[in-house]
Amino acid sequence: MLRNTALRLATPGRPRAYSTAARPPLKVAVIGSGPSGFYAASRILSQLPASSELGARTTVDMYERLPTPYGLARYGVAPDHPEVKNCQHKFDELATDARFAFFGNVSVGDTPPAPGHYAYPHALHLPLSELAGHYNALVFAYGASHSNPLASVPGSSASASPLPGVVPALALVSWYNGHPAYADLAVDLSATRTVDVVGQGNVALDVARILLRPVDTLRGTDMPDDVLATLAASAVTKVRAVGRRGPAQVAFTTKEFREMVNLPGVAYAGVDERLMAQAQALTKGDRMRTRMLALMAKQANAGGGKTFELDFLLSPAAFLPSDDGRLGSVKWDVNELVFADGAAAAKRTGEALTRETDMVVESVGYRSEPLGGLLPFDGARGRVLNAGGRVGVEGEVPGAYVAGWAGRGPVGVIASTMQDAYGLVEGILADYAAEDGPFAARPADAPIPLVPELGRPDAVERGLKDGTVVPLSGWHRIDRAEQERARGTGKEREKFRRVEDMLSVLG
Repeated sequence: MLRNTALRLATPGRPRAYSTAARPPLKVAVIGSGPSGFYAASRILSQLPASSELGARTTVDMYERLPTPYGLARYGVAPDHPEVKNCQHKFDELATDARFAFFGNVSVGDTPPAPGHYAYPHALHLPLSELAGHYNALVFAYGASHSNPLASVPGSSASASPLPGVVPALALVSWYNGHPAYADLAVDLSATRTVDVVGQGNVALDVARILLRPVDTLRGTDMPDDVLATLAASAVTKVRAVGRRGPAQVAFTTKEFREMVNLPGVAYAGVDERLMAQAQALTKGDRMRTRMLALMAKQANAGGGKTFELDFLLSPAAFLPSDDGRLGSVKWDVNELVFADGAAAAKRTGEALTRETDMVVESVGYRSEPLGGLLPFDGARGRVLNAGGRVGVEGEVPGAYVAGWAGRGPVGVIASTMQDAYGLVEGILADYAAEDGPFAARPADAPIPLVPELGRPDAVERGLKDGTVVPLSGWHRIDRAEQERARGTGKEREKFRRVEDMLSVLG
């Protein structure tokens, strides 16, 4: 346990007070510019105000591998949920602090991209070791940008022979949000009538809603024009969200589900009474789940021209091709619920069913990618090894911290991400203030030094001069250009789909 003699409690919501005991200036690098990154950066600077002795010496540099900030808020939040994107304002507030700097188009890490993944060819690729020497605290907030694979399922996107028509939810969501890594994703919905979404979380419902929603209701969003054209030509009339367990174990929220079943022109037939009775027995006494199940049990918009269905106790066994080589059907293993230590798990019964479909969206979760170097990584769980946000099995990499999905996995919404980031910063500042903590003494050969080198990495300085690295002023120019592209359309912006188009704005 760290002994924290220099830190004293303050009124909630107000900056804490620190002693003036000599210690190295706090120089922080945040890797990733999504919500967890900018909430953490903002909290550090607000808790160490510039008017204080320590705060005046504090700096926070944020590194992002795209020229644009906001991460998940820009490229992951559903376009028809603009209110969720309001968290971007926190980054805009942060950007007004003179102690903060943004460096876009910088890909940090020592590990090459996994085969088949976007390599960010326009970015400055900066080894972690080269970055670490210039800071005494690193906050890894780079999110979860890979899909959990269904590699064992023949025909899946991660199998040896992926079928056209099978796509990860991450790819589809990134495509309709305009992420440059998915600008060339082949999506043709003109002959697609039935879509099976594997998974029953909020992302699965986002996908179903976007595919079934009247396209005219999306025209005022920041969805790119070419995506809108694809959706306008869509023939999709049925979306099924399929889960391996039962109604009591769905991962989506009541709010998301209510929005789904209230879509105009979309019929929902409810849930099998037998399954619902079992789910109600399992959740007795859980008021939130009881309300959710009551909503799931009701039919909605009977007679609508499109349909949304929930299917349960099914796991994909194989994605099967049609005569033209594209996806034609799915073989599903039938499951039953079994219980161990109070938790429900899916067990295959040995039965199977096969039914036709035109498209499968794999929505079975996200995972982070390893950056190599000093960053220990749990490959099985797809996240940075950490203990309460301190990097390492027991937090044994002094000065290294992880925030958001990179550390805890892809769970929670933006509000919980904010609270987690604030809690992490409390730990960072406690470490910084502790007389016997990791900032008080650090081995001379530590990968993150106690006293960082002056300035920023030489490669970053060169990149700023040659235009490869995009500073905050460069992002502002891209931002204005996107808004100008949308002038007269009723949209806030028309996103650039490619990095080279973003960089062309900068001259």
